[in-house]
Amino acid sequence: MSDKLFGNFTEMNDNEEHMLIKFRAATLNMDELWESGSLSASFLSRFWGTFFPSHDKTSKRVKAEMKDAVRFIAGELIGNAVKFTYEPHFLIKITLCMSDNELHFYVTNSISPEDDKEYQTFVEKIVTEDPDELYLEQMEKNALEENEESRMGFLTMILDYGAVPTWKFEKDEDSGVRTVTTMVRLPVVRNLRSET
Repeated sequence: MSDKLFGNFTEMNDNEEHMLIKFRAATLNMDELWESGSLSASFLSRFWGTFFPSHDKTSKRVKAEMKDAVRFIAGELIGNAVKFTYEPHFLIKITLCMSDNELHFYVTNSISPEDDKEYQTFVEKIVTEDPDELYLEQMEKNALEENEESRMGFLTMILDYGAVPTWKFEKDEDSGVRTVTTMVRLPVVRNLRSET
């Protein structure tokens, strides 16, 4: 298996607290996949929100902000996985892992050879160029071309939520299935360890 990495990609630590959701694209039609992705993002947001107590105004605001960030990022990542998945029987996987000061998102899906090449070109720009300039450039491009594929999700994660996306592209030499795993680091604003 050969890997190509973009950004500071790190493998998941199985010893960290995490939650994993898997589903096959072939088991649902596209509308059901989109609905399932939205429900999964909302569920993950509510679940990880429980790690943030809300005993005063400040902590309630922080909890609401973290839940909003998780819902948005998970929704974008699952949406991309659904949109780009190529092998209908390949399991789409989303995993969220908690570390001391970051929440890590991992989403893996299959990808076609054509999308693979185009997507790598796109993500290379994200990890090497200024996100503010890319955001303005993409907005202008979308307005001129009336582009339905806005490609604003990753830039919004970076600029609005302080998230850091990274990618790993692989090809299984036995099956020939190409996959992409998107990892997003979301900084958390407080120590998540329980206080004594």
